[in-house]
Amino acid sequence: MEELYRSARHPYATALLSAVPLPDPDAVGKRERIVLAGDVPSPINVPRGCRFHPRCPKAQERCVEEDPALAPRLGDAPDHLAACHFPVADGEDLTRARPAIDDNERVIEPGAAPTPGGAP
Repeated sequence: MEELYRSARHPYATALLSAVPLPDPDAVGKRERIVLAGDVPSPINVPRGCRFHPRCPKAQERCVEEDPALAPRLGDAPDHLAACHFPVADGEDLTRARPAIDDNERVIEPGAAPTPGGAP
């Protein structure tokens, strides 16, 4: 579990961890929050490919088409697994990352309109 907090590899996990309250007020001011855009994936109508691609800041076409295997990434230990085609490298800044898929690919529910600008 410590590995998850120290070096989360999935961009969605990294973004969620950036929202966790910190007990140190000085640390809070130094951390940039990663704001997720797009629609929340439906647990009933799971998207094809990576189920987190609609909100992932690193999403690319491969994420829409192919479900990533759960495996160690970037030389991690065998028990530090992530299901991601484009894992987060140590020290990578996701605050400026933007998905490489268009808004239509970020819609989960059939018939739903895309959120303008990918707003949350």
